[in-house]
Amino acid sequence: MAPAAIRTGRGAGALVLAATLAGCAVAPKPSPVAADLDQQRLYLLPYWKAEGRMGIQSQQQAWNANLSWEHEGHQDRLRLSGPFNQGMVSIILQDRLIYINEGKGAVEATGDIDGALKRRLGFTVPVASLRYWMLGIPAPQGDFSRGEAGATRQLLQQGWTLDFDRYTSFAGTRVPSKSSIRGNGVNLKLVIDRWSATKP
Repeated sequence: MAPAAIRTGRGAGALVLAATLAGCAVAPKPSPVAADLDQQRLYLLPYWKAEGRMGIQSQQQAWNANLSWEHEGHQDRLRLSGPFNQGMVSIILQDRLIYINEGKGAVEATGDIDGALKRRLGFTVPVASLRYWMLGIPAPQGDFSRGEAGATRQLLQQGWTLDFDRYTSFAGTRVPSKSSIRGNGVNLKLVIDRWSATKP
C-alpha cells in the first residue's frame, strides 16, 4: 500500500538512501552456475529482516544511520534514524517504485534514482546489487570473483570490492555481520546486529 501524499526535491540524505536501495525489491532467481547451495538458500528466502547500522562516505557526503531492513516478496521496507541529524526516515520499495517518508506527511516518490543521485551528489552506487551483497552473495546479474584462493571473505563484482569482515549464523548458513563495500569513490559500511527469517 503506497503512501498518499507525494512531494519531490527535499532530503538529500533520504535520496542517497533511496538510491542505494533502489532496484532491490525484486529478487530474480540465481544462475545455477553462479550460486552454491548456501547462496541458493539465501536467494530464495521469502522473508528476512536485518537490524544494525549503515554509513556512506564519499568526497561529497558522509553520514551514518541506524538501519532496520525488512524484505518480503516484492517489497522492501527500511527504517533509518539519524542521517543528517534527522529523525526517522521510512523507505518502501515496491517493484521499481520507491516511497520516502521523512515524517510530517511529506512523502517523496521517484523512479529515476540513479539520475537524481548523479545530478545532486556526483556519484552513484550499484543499486540493484546491494540487496544481495549485504547477504554476502553475488548479484545474479554479471560475473564475479572471490578473493585470494576463492576466500568467501572478499567478493569482486561490477568494479566494486566487498570485504566481509565478520560473519554470523542465519537461515542455516553464514551471512555477514560486518562488511565494507568500496568502489567508484564511495565507501559503504554495514554492521548488522541481528538477522531474522521469521516474520513477527
